[in-house]
Amino acid sequence: MKRFSRLISIASAVVDVTAFIPHLPNRGGDVLSTESMIALGGAFNAESAAARLGLPVLHYGSAGTGPNSKIMLEALTSAGIEFHGKVYSEDVGFCFTMVEPDGQRTFVTTTGAEAHLEYDQLHKIDLKPTDAVYLSGYDLVYPKTRDAIERWLKGDHLNGAALFFDTTPLVADIDAEALEIIRRDAFLIACNETEFEIMQPRTTDRALFARRIGAQGCELYECAELKMHVPVDPVTPVDTTGAGDVQLGSLIALLAEGRGWRDAIALANKAAALAVMVPGGATGPTREELGI
Repeated sequence: MKRFSRLISIASAVVDVTAFIPHLPNRGGDVLSTESMIALGGAFNAESAAARLGLPVLHYGSAGTGPNSKIMLEALTSAGIEFHGKVYSEDVGFCFTMVEPDGQRTFVTTTGAEAHLEYDQLHKIDLKPTDAVYLSGYDLVYPKTRDAIERWLKGDHLNGAALFFDTTPLVADIDAEALEIIRRDAFLIACNETEFEIMQPRTTDRALFARRIGAQGCELYECAELKMHVPVDPVTPVDTTGAGDVQLGSLIALLAEGRGWRDAIALANKAAALAVMVPGGATGPTREELGI
């Protein structure tokens, strides 16, 4: 029995400008990249992972005009993701990503049209109890999207939909009141190890917590109690960009089709492991590649 019929994403997508480098440059220095690529990233990493596993996805983030916006809209169309956002006159921003030989990535993000979101856009979304909603912590830090999303959260517009919240590396900069609402209303809060230490699940939280622990897999917490640890087979990473996004997007799609938590997390872990073995962030596997 299906749990969710579609994924509504209110998160922002940016263009990733990625350079693969032998090491990070010293301050004031330079380093030659061995390879580079330009592709849509941000929320698209999770959205495309869910779409490739068969879950219908609607993108309600904002777009713009210019070369980055063209990359964005073409990537969404190619992935079969419906765009329902507003188009602004400026271009979509980009994230400069430096990837070291062990797959570790370092980011510098420049925002653009994707960091604009109006409350009226969110208010018009017709959410249903059978929907899953994806929200990124980045959009609770960008000033314009932050105000709109916080107002929307306070207005209790979920209508029974399941909110999946990705904390992101900027979680420490998110307004405490917004985080309290998310702790109360979200279905699942997804963190890596560092973000988990900042959020620290509490016994009073209604949201479940998924703690990604890299090569050790993922843990699921309920009311601050560890409910399960699901391991993952080790791989040699090429690029860890978007690994958490792919894991979460895949998990949403797998839960949507009615799988239990352990099975869904195990397959989502495998999806992330496959994703880090190839360059790029939006590298979630197909059902065939995942073996389902």
